[in-house]
Amino acid sequence: MAARATMQPAGQRALSTLASKLHPQLPLTPRESQQLLQLLTTSFRTHLDREHPVATPEARSKTPSHAATKDRVASSHGLAAQHIDSILTNPLFARKPQRRGSEAVAVDIIKDPLSWFLDQVASGTADLSKAAICLQLLRTDLDRPGERSNTVKERRPASLMAEWLHTSGLDTSKEFLDKLNLSTTIARSSISSLIPMLLNEGNEAPLWRWFTRTTELRMEDTGMDVYQIQSFRTQLLSDMTAVARTISLDSAFTVFLRAHDMVLKGNFGLAPMVIQPAGARLANVIISQPQIASSANCSSDLYHSFLLSTSNWLNHWSSAVQAMLYLHHPTEPTTQPGLAFIKDPKGAVQFVNSTKSRRHFLVQLCLGVARQLVAEENFPDAQVAMSFTKDHFAEIVLSKIPTTSRHTLIRAKQQEKRNLNMLDRLLPT
Repeated sequence: MAARATMQPAGQRALSTLASKLHPQLPLTPRESQQLLQLLTTSFRTHLDREHPVATPEARSKTPSHAATKDRVASSHGLAAQHIDSILTNPLFARKPQRRGSEAVAVDIIKDPLSWFLDQVASGTADLSKAAICLQLLRTDLDRPGERSNTVKERRPASLMAEWLHTSGLDTSKEFLDKLNLSTTIARSSISSLIPMLLNEGNEAPLWRWFTRTTELRMEDTGMDVYQIQSFRTQLLSDMTAVARTISLDSAFTVFLRAHDMVLKGNFGLAPMVIQPAGARLANVIISQPQIASSANCSSDLYHSFLLSTSNWLNHWSSAVQAMLYLHHPTEPTTQPGLAFIKDPKGAVQFVNSTKSRRHFLVQLCLGVARQLVAEENFPDAQVAMSFTKDHFAEIVLSKIPTTSRHTLIRAKQQEKRNLNMLDRLLPT
């Protein structure tokens, strides 16, 4: 009998298991579901507060009464809930994908590329290729003035795209770095249009994150060596400075000087060579278009800071560039640095046999200094600058006339003679 009694519960359990498979448990009622949810929530909060307490009783006793009240309300669950809420309220996650027939996809892309891309994000099918298509179409819309362009700007598509790149981790991938890089072997995709779009939206944070984060990337993750990473950063800063210049010269100065400060502080492993191309291009723009550096167009302080920064990324040649920038200073133009550079035995003369571009730069500097000194009626110093030009760069300042006939050859020689006489007699000795 005992054996039979023992076997009965076991048989009942087997029958119960089989019955549960044949007849699954009925769904919970709303009340039962709510009770289960409350039970799980309470258990989770208790476990979370036990594993990650916000403050010990001793710490709470040392805080003022109002702070203690705040501590009683706060908990690990509250902090976790805030973090989860910040994720769920992100516009990239707050969107439900729209299911459309395949024949309507092309229409959706052309009609509203951003909404189409956000649908791809919501459905988990977004990638860099789709992002490039979206950006290409958005750039077309932005280039067309009108209501549609204004609508695109208001939605801040570049900021949404950058947020997706960040949350997905794609902004540290080799594919992304390649698409944003200037590599001569890899065509730049529409992804690079994020740079002007983000700057026009007033959102520089993603750009600086990409610029500085590259020091954390490992070669095994990106397939890029140190040189390639530096190349990426160099191009990114050059693009940022160039785009900022289309907004204003002050914007360009601000972008460049921020990177320059990072170099001086030794942050993020930045070397002067990373900022040199951006600085050189910015200086060339000022020198070739002096009118953009007028006091009405840029801040004197920012201009002067940029001028002084050249000594940190141009080495010995910075004296020549600084002299030229002083000549075009928006509020205090002066010829003195240029004149001193011309007179210095260790100054301009050491570059007279340098590259063709530097020789032409020195001619431009000498003539600019001489022209300003003549305007100031400082003829002796102007003669110094002109004499230096004649002595070292006569072949550059003399006119080049094609000598295809005897007649034109005679005219060319006569012109050269007149030019030499002009250089001799232009100013009193």
